[in-house]
Amino acid sequence: MKITIIGAEGKYNAEYFFIKAFKRLGYEVNFIDQYEGIRRKTLIRLLSTRLSIFRKFLNNIRINKIIRNMDLGNSDIILVFKGELLTESSLKILSDYNVYLFYPDTFRFGLILKDRLQYFNGVIVTTLHKIFYEKLGAKRVISIWWACDPEVHRKLNEEKIYDVSFVGTFYPNRWLTLSKVKRKPHVFGNFWYLKAGYHHPPVYGEDYIKIINQTKINLNIHHPSDLKAEAPNMRVFEVAGSSGFILTERMSILRNIFKNIETYSDLDELNEKIEYYVNDDKVREEVGYSLRQQCIDKHTYIHRVERILKEI
Repeated sequence: MKITIIGAEGKYNAEYFFIKAFKRLGYEVNFIDQYEGIRRKTLIRLLSTRLSIFRKFLNNIRINKIIRNMDLGNSDIILVFKGELLTESSLKILSDYNVYLFYPDTFRFGLILKDRLQYFNGVIVTTLHKIFYEKLGAKRVISIWWACDPEVHRKLNEEKIYDVSFVGTFYPNRWLTLSKVKRKPHVFGNFWYLKAGYHHPPVYGEDYIKIINQTKINLNIHHPSDLKAEAPNMRVFEVAGSSGFILTERMSILRNIFKNIETYSDLDELNEKIEYYVNDDKVREEVGYSLRQQCIDKHTYIHRVERILKEI
């Protein structure tokens, strides 16, 4: 079986982990980077997902030229990751094949979903709430969770040098929470012009795994739309896979995924739990070990690929 994946090239992004899992299971993967040849990738991504007028200029970028001229007939499955740079004419071409959209930005960026989902045989999302996508024209909605890669997300023999840390891009709700954490957090990420705690540059890959392992309490703060969709983000599974102790917002669905994950519902509970767990090394280690085992048993990218193939 041959699988074509259209997405964004990047070490340790979703495309990387899914491609690795498909190959591990013995499938041939053809990857097309929709951002190849684009210099200001972040700017183009922001404009293409937020401004309808900008999308009129996408027709001549490389990815759409490739789709117009490429023979995709030997692909058994085509998976498009977000597809923010694909024009409607490209989607019409792809619609002749067994094409699915992987769209983890739950309830966001309707601009690249409205009047476009009908070109896909289905959309793969990270929430159980499907009505949002069905109303936008999705023929089928397949729900999966994020996952970990046990070879990457793993326990390291590192000294705990951070009581509390957070890794992620600035969102207003994240700043509001972190600025009120009594035990100052170490914050790693982009666009933190409003300060909250001790700030550090963003970390990726092995540096990211190292920070998880060097931290007593790994805070996680979701995008508001993820909370609304009850869609645990990648970080939940990455910290769990790394045997880290994570403290994240309460979602009813989380207890069905991890039986002993620690959550909070408000700032008072967050601060209380930080002060309790920061001094209890034994409990944190036990929880982290348990989360890792649950990931290995049920929540790897191999599990997710097997589920996708079963569904489509």
